[in-house]
Formats: sequence, structure tokens, C-alpha cells
Amino acid sequence: MSAKCRNCQHFYITYDPKTPNGCKAYQIQSQAIPSQVVKRANNGQECLGFKAKASQAAQKKLDLNDDRYW
Repeated sequence: MSAKCRNCQHFYITYDPKTPNGCKAYQIQSQAIPSQVVKRANNGQECLGFKAKASQAAQKKLDLNDDRYW
């Protein structure tokens, strides 16, 4: 799976086993990774709808060496 899609706030898993991957930004569901579908449809241009998940941004700021956490 594309790491880019996994870390995007628009990515979701559907309940349909035939189309398990979805993108809220482009309103698509497919068997393939949404960023691959978008790339094929846009003649090789990468997905422009990527937005990092809020949890991903918070995890990057977390310093586990800080004594407050231990």
C-alpha cells in the first residue's frame, strides 16, 4: 500500500470487499490504491489532494526522550 495514501486524511477503508480502498477528496472507491488510480487518470501526475493526518503531525512533535513522559 502506498505510504502516501495511508498517511492522508482523505483515505479510508470501505466495507465493500470488491473496492476496499477509498478517497474522500476524489470521491472514489477502488481495488487499487487511490493515489495510483489518480495518477493513471491524470497522465502520470501525482495526487494533489494529499493532506497529512493530524495524528501524524502530532506524533512527529512528540519527543520520547523528554522526562515528562516517563
